[in-house]
Amino acid sequence: MNAHTILQLPTAASSARARIMHTVRDGHGVPRNRLRFAPHEHLFFQGDQPTGVFQIISGTVILYKLMADGRRQIQDFSSSGDFLALTFAEFHNLSAEALTDVEADFIARASFDRALQDNPAFRQSIFTLIGDMLNASREQALLLGRKCAMERTATFLLFLESRFADPATGFVDIRMSRSDMADYVGLTLETVSRMMNLLKRQGIIELPQSNRIRISDRKRLIAAAGEPDEAEYASVVGY
Repeated sequence: MNAHTILQLPTAASSARARIMHTVRDGHGVPRNRLRFAPHEHLFFQGDQPTGVFQIISGTVILYKLMADGRRQIQDFSSSGDFLALTFAEFHNLSAEALTDVEADFIARASFDRALQDNPAFRQSIFTLIGDMLNASREQALLLGRKCAMERTATFLLFLESRFADPATGFVDIRMSRSDMADYVGLTLETVSRMMNLLKRQGIIELPQSNRIRISDRKRLIAAAGEPDEAEYASVVGY
């Protein structure tokens, strides 16, 4: 189901509550449709024709690509404030799936293009975001191309903390499955679980539940992620 399909749903009250919540204009005067998605519902699929862009208001969305052999590679986890479908290609090259309950604003392509042309502040904010996305893409390429299993896992845990940690407690409630994590870092499910258990035994992370984590020793986790202090990194991975 793509954004165009969602926006053409019947206007019965139950459907409106489940899908289109309301229409607003943001601070830049850009019209937005506030949408709601249930867990595992797609905002758009790889191969869909883009009809506009989304901005996440609440919840978490995974962006993934299906490979020719059927494997799934997760490209990113998006949360509040992130834009999705910032593409001028004819078709989406990724799918976007709600990991949790998600609210997102949909901006039709014509409205988005007009705002880019007419509103310098809006244009600058989008260009800044595109720059951040390119940096994240480079980091993902480094993660998959040059880092070992421990480095990938540690890097991902630092990413989770930076995006999703409770500021009061430091705990991260992990919304994604171990399989999702494995798809993101390009490892097997068993390897991710083994690396996390090793970090727990080393006292670097707390893992009171399988879906709840807190970093106990940031310096050693950063070392495990491949920072230049090789002696400290070797003590973490055990060689």
